[in-house]
Amino acid sequence: MKKARLLLLIVSLVSIQLFAQKKEDALFLKNGSVVYGKILEVKEGRYKIKTADGFLFTFMSGEVEKFILANQAEPVTEPVTEPVPREVRIYDPDGFGFGIESGLLAGSPEYNFPLLFALNPMLTYTVSDRHMTGFVTGIEFFDAVYLPLSIEYRFRILKSDVSPHLYFRGGALVPLGGTGGEEDYKGGWSVGGGTGFRWPVGGFESYIKFGYRYGYMVNTRTNNYYSVNPVEYTYQVNFHRFEMKWGFKF
Repeated sequence: MKKARLLLLIVSLVSIQLFAQKKEDALFLKNGSVVYGKILEVKEGRYKIKTADGFLFTFMSGEVEKFILANQAEPVTEPVTEPVPREVRIYDPDGFGFGIESGLLAGSPEYNFPLLFALNPMLTYTVSDRHMTGFVTGIEFFDAVYLPLSIEYRFRILKSDVSPHLYFRGGALVPLGGTGGEEDYKGGWSVGGGTGFRWPVGGFESYIKFGYRYGYMVNTRTNNYYSVNPVEYTYQVNFHRFEMKWGFKF
């Protein structure tokens, strides 16, 4: 009687295990093994599966023969060349986004500023995962503090998540204040472009930029030293700088 009960218990446990496995995805390996769990991703020749015990395994395409999805009404064997729909879309979705970047403009100064600081939030719009247009503002330091009102275009060279990119930016510089006194800042324009590199971090994009930046500002000054009557004259300030920035896009 005890042996019959023990045999019945073993058969029940095996049946429960087989039933549970049928409710899971199955990844068939070329060495004859089968891994059961939840297939999380099939991308760029990698197969990621999470087992019921919480273990995460990654197999390369050369190790995988096929896989079966359990969430189908009738489980169908899929060829390894077809991707599994990803539950979460990350990195550069089409549509609106938000970004912020900061960095330095370095170079030989015309007015004793070898390093200029910039902080730029931006509203972005992405098309086809690779073409991004953004409206850029923030604060930038030249010979005074300026508010940039610029448009930036960025092109991702590769379709993969990790890719170099090209960018171009241009727009107006609105003065927010200067050194005070007799100086009056009229504003100006700034253009630039260059290259960089982007990579995913969590659910957003991180990137670095290296390029050339030109700034043109017009100022006026009142001079009381050489005349009884104040003399006002206008002059321009030009900046040619190497741009180095690090930013995030959400």
